[in-house]
Amino acid sequence: MKITIVPQWVLFSAGLVMLCGCASPDHGAKYIDPGARGKVAGTGIESQDISAAAQKAAQSILALPVIAQASQAPTIIITPVSNRSATPVDTELYTVKLRGILMQYGSSKVRFLARDVGWNVSKTEEQLRAAGDVQPGAVRKAATYDYILTAEVRGLSAAAPGGRSEYYLVALKLVDFHDILVWESQYEVKKEGRDNIIYR
Repeated sequence: MKITIVPQWVLFSAGLVMLCGCASPDHGAKYIDPGARGKVAGTGIESQDISAAAQKAAQSILALPVIAQASQAPTIIITPVSNRSATPVDTELYTVKLRGILMQYGSSKVRFLARDVGWNVSKTEEQLRAAGDVQPGAVRKAATYDYILTAEVRGLSAAAPGGRSEYYLVALKLVDFHDILVWESQYEVKKEGRDNIIYR
């Protein structure tokens, strides 16, 4: 039987290649649950905070007697979320998320007034009619709301050489057509950390 002697430097090189290959980091993007805390996290408002607050608000609103026991599905208009904290927050994302959850779980109990969409369509129709491209038909009656859903984000910040602390309060209110407050809910978030994450 023929025995082949392999030089030690060859074995060392092969082992080094295998070690480097196993230890090489994976820089590819990975899918994670939007409602879960990710590895890249800071002290600001993040996706899981938006999802949790919207879920809590939707469940509470749908359980209200004026909503759950209404003979006809009430119409709700959602005003843009107001951000009064020092942290950048995509308020439109929060509004869309809240409306989506309400539609998902209570489409038979509530309706939503898309005033922004109706306004854009109406302006386009007026331009087409002025140009003579379309003929006016039946008079369109605009719908109105039964309730207004408002939300605002407030915050308190504290910073020290060892880190920073952020407290957020998401306050939601449901007001009827006569400006009577029929429901209010609050969602609190407090975070502490050292990482300085940039939110865009």
